[in-house]
Amino acid sequence: MKLRRYGAALAAASLVLAACGGDDEETASADTVAASAEPTAEDTASAEPTAEPTAEDTASAEPTAEPTAEDTASAEPTAEDTAPEAGGEASQMSADGESVCGLGTGEAASGDAIKIGGVVTAIPGIAFDLITNQTRAYFDCVNANGGIYGHPIEYIVENDELDPAKAGAAAAKLVESDNVVALAGSTSILDCPVNGNYYTEQGIYAIIAGVPAECFGLPNVAAVNMGPHYSALGAAQAVVRAGAAGKMVAVTNTAPGSEYNNTGVEALAAQEGLDYESVFVETPISDADTVILDIVAKAGEGGGVTLTFTPPEMIKLMVAAENQGVIDDVIWGSATPANDGSVAQAVGPDWDGKLLINAEFEPTDKDGPDTRLYTSISEEFGGGQPLGSFGQMGFLTGRIMTSALLSMGADAEFTRESVGEAIVGITRFESDMFCKPWYFGDLPLHIPNNWDITVVPDSTLGKMVKTEECFAIAELDDPLIQTRAAEISEGLGENG
Repeated sequence: MKLRRYGAALAAASLVLAACGGDDEETASADTVAASAEPTAEDTASAEPTAEPTAEDTASAEPTAEPTAEDTASAEPTAEDTAPEAGGEASQMSADGESVCGLGTGEAASGDAIKIGGVVTAIPGIAFDLITNQTRAYFDCVNANGGIYGHPIEYIVENDELDPAKAGAAAAKLVESDNVVALAGSTSILDCPVNGNYYTEQGIYAIIAGVPAECFGLPNVAAVNMGPHYSALGAAQAVVRAGAAGKMVAVTNTAPGSEYNNTGVEALAAQEGLDYESVFVETPISDADTVILDIVAKAGEGGGVTLTFTPPEMIKLMVAAENQGVIDDVIWGSATPANDGSVAQAVGPDWDGKLLINAEFEPTDKDGPDTRLYTSISEEFGGGQPLGSFGQMGFLTGRIMTSALLSMGADAEFTRESVGEAIVGITRFESDMFCKPWYFGDLPLHIPNNWDITVVPDSTLGKMVKTEECFAIAELDDPLIQTRAAEISEGLGENG
């Protein structure tokens, strides 16, 4: 397979989707193959986060007011239209600059199905099916709007139930029985560690929402999110900027590999001269009051706390902190899963502005074409599930996969090899949800989403509101240092 198709393919693409904008996950992996748990002094030498994002840092954070005429020239495609050259980002835009699903024809697809798979972890206390549900909703919308040149997408999802044997069986079923051509929306604690090498051997490429370290260290896998390690690190950066002093405490669940969730926070604490402690909590949480009192005591007055839990568990902890009257004792931060409408609506005004959440994506009420489409798909095809970062991840995995398939052209044969080439060829995918353009590319590892946004709860509005524009996640480990170097050398994303 010829993998490198950067400059010529991009020049042939009819547009890139919307404008720059940027919200992730929870637990994490077994022993990392991609991120070192203990960064060296040399690794962290250039990692000092700025007190405030610079003008240059945030230059691409505001979307353009309107797509240009060139961007939308061919915006009402039919199944007979010719797609951009394989490797380009295909238009999913209407003539008036609005995002549409696939071809946007309003006619149901009825041809032979293109099979796309997904693996999810969904058990009490650790459930990521909000993501795969939204990916499915996106594909349902595509199928109602012409599909992929008349081909519907058949989306097949397997739940590994946090069982390694079931994770392996799920991958084998999808690849060998269902004959999927690619994976989209997978969000699993075990899939990448258990099945990552198998996917590479089978020529399966995946656009996912990553959780464990392995999901960010594979050549065949790229995530739309940054994972709990970098997300908690981004939250800790915000906590430090807010004045945390003395000690940093990072708190997450006890799932396999969850140590990875906290190691970025640990590295930042060392750089900032703060004491540090990791706390691991069994989920579902049965006694949130005890957990909260313990971590506040560990952090000490004015210390910092970062939390990495899915929305239902976050609500338990936040309500407990409110009931115990300890919200103001420390400075609170959270990884991305807390950026969810259910969280904002479940807590009271004492939390207003006081939980610094690493959102990864722009707020869900942003005035942008992809955000508007996400909201409408959630209502029409997604059962009205809460808007938030998890839903945005599902939307983006579906949208990017659809773009790759459309880029292949109406006469394409949708095989694993050809779909893999189209996925690898994505080198600059823009959305008003992202801080920076997203990419796949021909790389040994993938961390394409590595800038962030901070949001906080607002009980009056019943939602999260943005308090910090896009800022760079601190370079505290080799994988992120390698990623930023590749972005420059290979002309990827913002540097493309």
